[in-house]
Amino acid sequence: MTVIMSNQTPGGSPPPKREFRPAKPSPWLIKAAQKFVQAELALKYKLHLADEDLELVRKLPPGAGVILIPNHADETDPRICLELSRRTGKRFISMCNREAFDEIYGAAGWALQRLGHFSVERGAHDSSAKDFAIETVQKGEEVLVIFPEGEIFYLNEVVQAFHSGAVEICMQAILDKRKSDPNFTAFLVPMAIKYHYNEPIENLILTRIEKMEARLSIKEYAPTLAGRLRQIQKTLLEREQSVYKIQIETTGQEDLYQEIVETENAIISQVEEKHKAMPVSQSQLIDQSWQLSAELKEDLAAQTDVAVKKELEHDIDALREVAQLSSWRPEYYADDNSLDRLAEALMKMERELYRIKRPAPLATRDVYIKLAEPINLSNVVADYLQDAKSVRHKMTNDLHEQIQELVNQLVQKAKDLSKRK
Repeated sequence: MTVIMSNQTPGGSPPPKREFRPAKPSPWLIKAAQKFVQAELALKYKLHLADEDLELVRKLPPGAGVILIPNHADETDPRICLELSRRTGKRFISMCNREAFDEIYGAAGWALQRLGHFSVERGAHDSSAKDFAIETVQKGEEVLVIFPEGEIFYLNEVVQAFHSGAVEICMQAILDKRKSDPNFTAFLVPMAIKYHYNEPIENLILTRIEKMEARLSIKEYAPTLAGRLRQIQKTLLEREQSVYKIQIETTGQEDLYQEIVETENAIISQVEEKHKAMPVSQSQLIDQSWQLSAELKEDLAAQTDVAVKKELEHDIDALREVAQLSSWRPEYYADDNSLDRLAEALMKMERELYRIKRPAPLATRDVYIKLAEPINLSNVVADYLQDAKSVRHKMTNDLHEQIQELVNQLVQKAKDLSKRK
């Protein structure tokens, strides 16, 4: 959870926060959704999940708190978790970004709550979400799902930096519950998800690249798919710079990643300059964008002036662009060897060019899932009481490394199975 300073309305009182939306799980709706997802996965995906991995969740002590910690690889992740819930016989309660609850004029929020999702305001100190998460762990009846990357980067094979909220929630749940139940404990369960295209997609990638090149009036083509995607990415970045009137000193294809970072910094600086009462405390660019965005959304909710509202919405859109640019990693697909990586880069470029909210996969995919041995946080309670910050930091880094290693194993497994076909 990120602590930020609140901006004040002209009257001196803080602007209203968007309403917290707690999970209100509906057994019949969850069961219906599980049946639907089961059928969908059978048609569009092949799930690789060993029963021994399911047993890691099934065998956890009754009454213990459980937090499932997956990498956030794709928009399909929540459906994978729903299927995992069905197979383990456990109800999952998931943290979900607040914006999703307002979609389809609020109907999405109604459904999300009854499917077991609760809202969290990214970039804000959302105490309601944190308290709800702690209470869920303390009940010891359900599995809490937290994606510590906090965002879908479409960088499936490289796990991004983790936030420490999951460790903090789990430790706080233990410490508070032990005031009434000295034997209470809670577990973190690391989990890796890897998506892999199970059919040749080179021609499909090429066709969609050609369509984007025509849309962007690109006439000269690089000799490889990766090179052509890089040209598209460079062109889209220049369009962003033009929209926000940004001049970047770093130029040239060889400096594309640095140019992306400079563009992100420039956009954030523009917004900060307009809203100096909102100091940024985060170090990562994407966290800075969410922090500022959370503040602006609070102001937007309290604003009645149409012109001011329009300007705030413009700035929120700009910060959303920063968050998306944070996933633009040209080195991720540079060697042209992984069709999975090329496809992910393509999806991000299409999202930007065609303004697609949630890009769809190119074709059917296999899904590989691997769980690690649950981590009993009772073993670090004494250390946590001595130095909470150090324990949170170490455990968060250890989780990141462990899940990255699980992802690496799944990448190799997917390659090995593909070679046998």
